[in-house]
Amino acid sequence: MDRSEWNRKVAISRWNKVINKEKEGILSNKEGILLKSAICGFLAGDGSIQIRNRGSFNEHRIDFFPDDKKMLKTYLKFIKKIYGKTPHLSRRDNVFTARINSKTIVEDLLKEAKFGIKKWEVPVNLLLSNEAKKYWLRAFFSAEGYVNDDVIKIQTVNKRGMTQVSDLLNNLSIKHGFYHYTPKKSNYSETHIIMINKKEARKKFYYDIGFWHSKKMQILKKSISA
Repeated sequence: MDRSEWNRKVAISRWNKVINKEKEGILSNKEGILLKSAICGFLAGDGSIQIRNRGSFNEHRIDFFPDDKKMLKTYLKFIKKIYGKTPHLSRRDNVFTARINSKTIVEDLLKEAKFGIKKWEVPVNLLLSNEAKKYWLRAFFSAEGYVNDDVIKIQTVNKRGMTQVSDLLNNLSIKHGFYHYTPKKSNYSETHIIMINKKEARKKFYYDIGFWHSKKMQILKKSISA
């Protein structure tokens, strides 16, 4: 065996030890399940997980794009608590980017769910308790939801994911409408919409789920108090 091959094997061995130590350090108790449920909700709503080939290695990257400081702080806190890592932050206008490169985190999250605009799904194996379901919904609606004085609304092109969201809301007895809209132009995707209109349903959402988004929570609180 030549020296370069020996050095390569030594480097791989050291790297595997690092990865194994990181995996062993992942918080996996009840609190960890709740926080991981929320992370999956944040990323389904406004994030991405990518594995990119860089020639001699694969880049494993997680991006989250919050437009609210409270939501950003919550996400950072949960990532740090579960994985012991802190994403790199940047900002453009009113949107932050929280980026972290980690094979350990990518592989751990992809064991639970798919991600991507048309592929995201609910991490069903994590959401075995109502509390975990609420954590996922709160994170997802914080990232993806729209709220005004009359409605809480989600709109995406992901039918499977939205069907799962509707099922979660039904399971928690939050009344809502689930609609489908097919654009006339053939190159536009079908849109799937969830709307929580009735005041009592929005009030239940406020007290049972809520937002990790300052402005959305304020608007909802004001709307149910009127």
